[in-house]
Amino acid sequence: MPRNAWFYSAMMPLIVLMSPVGALAAPDPAPAVDEVQEIIVTAQRRKERLQDVPIVVNAFGGDQLEAAGIKSTLDLAAVTPGLEFGTQAAYGQPFLRGVGTVANGPGVESPVALYVDGIYYGAMIGSVLTLNDIEQVEVLKGPQGTLFGRNATGGLIQITTKDPTQKFDGYVEAGYGSYNTAAGDLYVGGGVAQSVAADLSVHYQDQGTGFGRNAFTNTEVNKTKDLSVRSKWVFAPGDATSIKVIFDYSHQNFAQAYVPAPGTRPPGDVPYTGDPQGLNGIFDPLGRLNQGGASIQVREDLGYAEFVSLTGYRRSAVYEAFDGGLTRDPNSVLNLEINETHTQVTQEFQLNSAAAQSRLKWSTGVFLYHAYGRSEPLVITTLGLFGPPPFGLNHIYVYSDQKTDSAAAYAQATTEIAPATNLTAGLRYTYERRKFGISEALNDFTNASVPGPPDDSGKVSFNKVTYRLSLDHRFSSGVMGYASYNRGFKSGGFNDYLIAPTLAYSPETLDAFEIGAKTDLFERRAQLNFSLFDYEYKNIQAVEYPQGVQIIRNAAKARLYGVDVDAKTYLSEGLSLTLGFEYLHDRFTDFPDATIAIPLPGGGTAFTRGDVRGNRLGLAPDFTANLGVDYKLAPALIPAALGSVTANVTYAFNDGWYAEPENRLRQPSYNLVNSSVSWSSANELNKVTVWGNNLSNSQYTVALASQDTGDFAIYAPPRTYGIKYQRKF
Repeated sequence: MPRNAWFYSAMMPLIVLMSPVGALAAPDPAPAVDEVQEIIVTAQRRKERLQDVPIVVNAFGGDQLEAAGIKSTLDLAAVTPGLEFGTQAAYGQPFLRGVGTVANGPGVESPVALYVDGIYYGAMIGSVLTLNDIEQVEVLKGPQGTLFGRNATGGLIQITTKDPTQKFDGYVEAGYGSYNTAAGDLYVGGGVAQSVAADLSVHYQDQGTGFGRNAFTNTEVNKTKDLSVRSKWVFAPGDATSIKVIFDYSHQNFAQAYVPAPGTRPPGDVPYTGDPQGLNGIFDPLGRLNQGGASIQVREDLGYAEFVSLTGYRRSAVYEAFDGGLTRDPNSVLNLEINETHTQVTQEFQLNSAAAQSRLKWSTGVFLYHAYGRSEPLVITTLGLFGPPPFGLNHIYVYSDQKTDSAAAYAQATTEIAPATNLTAGLRYTYERRKFGISEALNDFTNASVPGPPDDSGKVSFNKVTYRLSLDHRFSSGVMGYASYNRGFKSGGFNDYLIAPTLAYSPETLDAFEIGAKTDLFERRAQLNFSLFDYEYKNIQAVEYPQGVQIIRNAAKARLYGVDVDAKTYLSEGLSLTLGFEYLHDRFTDFPDATIAIPLPGGGTAFTRGDVRGNRLGLAPDFTANLGVDYKLAPALIPAALGSVTANVTYAFNDGWYAEPENRLRQPSYNLVNSSVSWSSANELNKVTVWGNNLSNSQYTVALASQDTGDFAIYAPPRTYGIKYQRKF
């Protein structure tokens, strides 16, 4: 089949939609109770109906996320087809449509960007966020390189927290669940002065019992304790001016278990056959994360446009210790301790057109980013792997730092070029400079210094132009079709733990062509949105662990294409349904020197290189789907004086994915089921919820990779359940 033949032939459904669906859609129906709720998004830096935005966006309100059991950014994959959200310790690793990275380190950023209240979160440390006091979460699929810039190659996740108002309100919530997990939430907000409103949000959770145990030390593992605090202050000094000041802080203790992957034999040991939630190793895992920041958002109505200033400061620090050897053999084991800090300052100035209904809508701005990431240090502890006592290596200390300075200017405009037809064009120029330094210190078992490699450093700079071109046409009030071409890029950098800084990696780029339609059906009782996408992915930053230390290198080209479908409907009074699925076809088109892992009969792994053209990309499932059912008990079944009862069932299917380009390690297909049932009092001040997550008790991995000490895996939480009570005031 010619390269794009499938794409052009697939346009037939769009042609079909122009007539029969258009006939089904009412011209301007009056609002009804059972209409699909209208969602407002800011995917184009202005408030618009989701159905008017020519971009694939999955948007969720805070109540919707709570009912579906979505407690953190990790859980978003359960309601977003095509999204994988892996994690290693405090590092979040989101993938959208097969685009993402499993790399970690003080200078590494994700190609799926994360924004919270308009502020970019550059560090992958701490991107696993608790979703409390949430107004809305938007997941934008595909490159967003014009308005959101670097590192939005795969798309972005945009989180908006609640704004306080002059009206005093709030709630307190307490819950208890499986594994002796106690949780509490507090939200309070209201007017402080005539033109000032403020709020305070606090979340705490303590998992008293681990999901598993270290069979060697009998220590509980896979357990967490979380605390997060956020306060937002909204000032309105004049009719044309608004100012938001936000402070946030979070702390987490965790003990995430790395275990040998199924079929792996660690060196000097037997294959692990124990509980996937546990481990059997000499060293216990331990971790703690502290992060926080402050931001100031200023909006000024200039009449012809709105001026926006976004200033942000963030700092995060993580300590993690884990058994990198996956073995009980003292001559093979090694313990890794990560000490990483990340500081960033961002400044963005925007100028956005004011008139939402004008023929020309535009946005322009400047984005400045400074980040400083440090390894201080990475500590590798051995018991004989690099020579026996007393003169073998006992400790290796790796100190490194990576400084990033980036500046970008952008502009995007949408204009009506014909009746009901809009053309959007956008352009962004980015310049970036990185500096890197690294040193090592080696000690033997007597704590004496051992000569090591000399200190080294490096620097690199690059510039990139990204763009967007889009055409949309409204065939009727209920049917909009669109086509777009976008380019995005992920910035390059240095390998944080390698002495040779010549192993710097260059930016990767992604070109995306997409067509789709957004429809309102049956007098807005249903919505059906779909898109077809085709990606050219170049200079991919591949990740490998041949010596147990992460290496990032540019080595490949790939092509990805597929289809996204999202539907919502009301089936009857009180009963609504959401449905989504994504089919993805992904293949490397050029990767002649990929790293190939070869399991050794005696344990551990050897590595060679080979051609993997035609192989699948990592963390890119062929098919993902989700189904959500919400039901509110009909008034005829429960008297109003007794309150109301609502229920939700959320189902997600993932048909599995390969971990690495060689396509040896694979996560099999799995199913997830979350459910909740809530009772609310007649005055809606009291609410009791019984909930359960992963009720199918699926054992699936959130991290899977090969290294010289054997393949490792990290598993998602098992079945959990509990009850919580909320009191509003």
